[in-house]
Amino acid sequence: MSERAEGPTTVESERAIQLLREMVRLRAFDEAVAERFEAGEIPGNPHLCFGHEGSHAAIGAAIRDEDWWVVGGARQDTQFVARGLTTNEVMAEIYGKATGSNGGRGGPMHVSNVDENFYGHAATIGSPQNPAAGIALAQQMLDTGNVVVCTVGDGGTSRGSFHTALVLAATWDLPVVYVVENNQWAISVSRDVLPPEQLSDYGKPVGLHTETVDGTDPLAAYDAIRDAVERARDGGGASVVECELYRMAPHSGRDDERYRDPAEKRRASTEGDPVSNLKRALLESGRLDQADVEAMVDEATAEVESAVEFARESDWPDPEDLYEHVFVEPLYGQGGN
Repeated sequence: MSERAEGPTTVESERAIQLLREMVRLRAFDEAVAERFEAGEIPGNPHLCFGHEGSHAAIGAAIRDEDWWVVGGARQDTQFVARGLTTNEVMAEIYGKATGSNGGRGGPMHVSNVDENFYGHAATIGSPQNPAAGIALAQQMLDTGNVVVCTVGDGGTSRGSFHTALVLAATWDLPVVYVVENNQWAISVSRDVLPPEQLSDYGKPVGLHTETVDGTDPLAAYDAIRDAVERARDGGGASVVECELYRMAPHSGRDDERYRDPAEKRRASTEGDPVSNLKRALLESGRLDQADVEAMVDEATAEVESAVEFARESDWPDPEDLYEHVFVEPLYGQGGN
């Protein structure tokens, strides 16, 4: 385990309230996506983030605008929102509309915005970890002082590309933090089949800093990710931070979850809900009262309802747009600079 760069964030801190406000917003966004998918408005097959709000909000709070966020797991839409993309553009993208962040091309899983230092998910689970190492190498060579944070699920740690990325990060002391969001299930495969006691242990053979925290405690997740980010920024090298949490939703919108014990899911979802956990802690501490929490919920709900209406009213992409961004012009060897 790594040592703390600073003392732990407590429930009395202003940061705790900021994290809850962001998590309430992320939860409202996903609830709207789930509802609109069930109503038949949203195409495709969304992978909802219920249970991941703590780690997503923690990453968003721990990094700077200039830092890079690379998405490497299936639970993605609230990562887009936590990074700072507007709820309008993300919801429109999920609807497949032209006003979406990627013009409707990315859908619910492949949003990207390099202008905002946000590198979206590629076609296969576990593949973006090497691009994250490459982006971190570029930051190091350009001496930008920027850090790269890359997410990956427990299933993604079984891919060879993940381990290759750890070797690259260790070899070059790259300013990159790999956040393993261990939600206990890789589709229908239990995390129990994986050999390490803690998934952060995958970083130990190559000498990376490692830490495993309770991802259902957003304050603990924030402390660990913040310390790893600042260590990387100060030249201390890469880290693997595992956030142990629970996937409260099905793997995808079309998953019947027959592999999970319903009683186990109910228990884990009750005990492992990061939004409820932090809300309860803040209420019990007296830092917030019920009216404060209700105001947060009302504000988030209004924002997301507006985003749904924006997406509904937006135009579909022009069919001719299908041919854009397919290749670079002029083609290699056909003139130009």
